[in-house]
Amino acid sequence: MDIKISPKNTNKNNKLVITAFMVIAIVGISFWSFSQPSANQKIPRNQIWTDTIKHGDLAIQVEGFGKLKSKEQRLLSAPDNAIVEKIILKPGSLVNKDSVIALLSNPQITQQVKNANRILANEKTTYLQLELNQKREILSQQAQQEELLSELEIAELKVAAEQALVTKGIVSELTFKRSQLNYRQLSRRIIIEKSRLKQLSSVHQKELEIAQGKIAQQAEQVAVIEERFKKLTVKAGINGVVQALPIELGQSVNMGEQIALVGSVDSLYAMINISQSAIEQVTINQVVSIDTRAGIVAGMVSRINPLVKQGMIAIEVSITGTLPNNARPELNVDAIIDIGLLTNTTYIKKPVNVTAGMKTSLFQLLPNSSQAKKIDITFGQESDEYIEIVSQVKPTDTFILSDMSRWKDVKKVTITD
Repeated sequence: MDIKISPKNTNKNNKLVITAFMVIAIVGISFWSFSQPSANQKIPRNQIWTDTIKHGDLAIQVEGFGKLKSKEQRLLSAPDNAIVEKIILKPGSLVNKDSVIALLSNPQITQQVKNANRILANEKTTYLQLELNQKREILSQQAQQEELLSELEIAELKVAAEQALVTKGIVSELTFKRSQLNYRQLSRRIIIEKSRLKQLSSVHQKELEIAQGKIAQQAEQVAVIEERFKKLTVKAGINGVVQALPIELGQSVNMGEQIALVGSVDSLYAMINISQSAIEQVTINQVVSIDTRAGIVAGMVSRINPLVKQGMIAIEVSITGTLPNNARPELNVDAIIDIGLLTNTTYIKKPVNVTAGMKTSLFQLLPNSSQAKKIDITFGQESDEYIEIVSQVKPTDTFILSDMSRWKDVKKVTITD
């Protein structure tokens, strides 16, 4: 017996499948339509910023930022291994060359100073003792010489007296000759003693010179060790301000380790960071206006550093004007460099992501309309805030300056309020 199957359920399932397919297709088409570029793309007016074309003279300027620096700086380092005993001045303090910034201590150097001075005192005492001994020896030699001179005089008198008596036979010839011999011997002894006294004085002088040399040598040693001890008192060395003090109380420092950095306040220059993209416009001797927050001071580009750090290049600006009272080393400043003046030119505020010489597209607001259309623009030189437009535009044209990369494939957009 055949059983007849009703097509009712099958038809119902087919309808459901068709319906689901249509829903998916509609959603997909809607999503695709929404995601595709369209002249009907809408942008709220409060999400964009615009500017109108300007015509006239445009001052080409480059902005930068940096700090004032001292032309004269003095790096103070530890003269020996030591301990920071006392910190007297801190960064920002004004100093003169004799101002004490910190006190260091080293017990070994202190003991060496005492030992060296004690040795020097001993050498001086030895010198004085030597002088006394020499004087005593000279006096003894002189006394001995005087005795010989007395004996010589007596011998001379005796010879003279016996000479008259010999002819009369009162004194024998032998006795007279003995007297003459004694006289001659005493005369020779006198000559020898005088020479000995002279040589003794020369020897004494040499001994004193040697002793004085030892004193001078030890005095030099004392001066050296006292200079090491003196340097434990860290002084500024120049008139200026303490710029850095990377030490702490009780800290152990090694020889040569930085104690402080002192910079002059009378002779300053500015070190300004300029964007690498703008550095090609900067040349030596260009005029610079430096903003110290308390006034504007004139300067001039004196050096351009060839190194690039994090997309910036440092330039050195010499100060040609009078600095305000707040000027000091490491003061943050802004600077504007005058590159030149474009006369009778067309320009606009600088759009986002636009640089000098670039060719790109901007959205131009259509007159009496809520729409903006994309047109190609060629740019010329740029200033800090403005950029020159080389393309043919009208003074009444207004352009969107915001980042429009999201609509790079769109030719027209609608601006909504």
